[in-house]
Amino acid sequence: MTATTTEQPVDQAVEEPAAEQAVEKKVTPPDPAYLAAVLRQRLAMKARLDAAAELFETVNTRAEYLLDQQYKASKSTKADVTLGGDDDAKFGTVTRVGGEAEAEVTDRGAFEAWVRDTYPEHFDFRIIPARTEVEVAPEFRAAVLAAVDAAGTPRYADPKSGEIHDVPGVRIVPKRRRYWRWLFTRTSKRQPLDGRALVAEAIEAGHLDLDRAIEAPAPLALDPAGTEE
Repeated sequence: MTATTTEQPVDQAVEEPAAEQAVEKKVTPPDPAYLAAVLRQRLAMKARLDAAAELFETVNTRAEYLLDQQYKASKSTKADVTLGGDDDAKFGTVTRVGGEAEAEVTDRGAFEAWVRDTYPEHFDFRIIPARTEVEVAPEFRAAVLAAVDAAGTPRYADPKSGEIHDVPGVRIVPKRRRYWRWLFTRTSKRQPLDGRALVAEAIEAGHLDLDRAIEAPAPLALDPAGTEE
């Protein structure tokens, strides 16, 4: 008589009790003294960063004002930045990047009226379903704006008659404000340290004070309206 087998099929997995599957590892809390020290350092650094950012805004405003004054006086567009002291090592440069502006039609009605009255051959109407639009010849519009760009003022010199026209509805529109570009020096055969490393070295040696703004020898008239564009 054959005995009844109780073996499970080979491909059938044996289920483990749920309690044994969900074994959670116990999390070890951080060292209290180390945690307190890191939290203290982090928040203290944020306070220092905030103070540095506020001071930087003040110093940067003064620096750009002085560079603008230097540019107005001598048209100087570049300056070396040095550490001072005996060797007066150069660790950076600052260069003026000029602003950009171009002529634009800012009052379409005034411009179109001028073209209609002065150059009717470049003035026309374009019929669109349900409405009629005024149209200035695109090539003439481009020629006028190019002439205004070249002159730096809203005036157009007629190439045939030589007559100079004041062009209404057009002005020079600033597209990009001038700015000063600051760069650190790179390493070289003569100087193995880059500009940032030179600054760090000077701070460690106590040669640079970055905790307060330098007092001006005379009051500065920091007027944004007088900034050179």
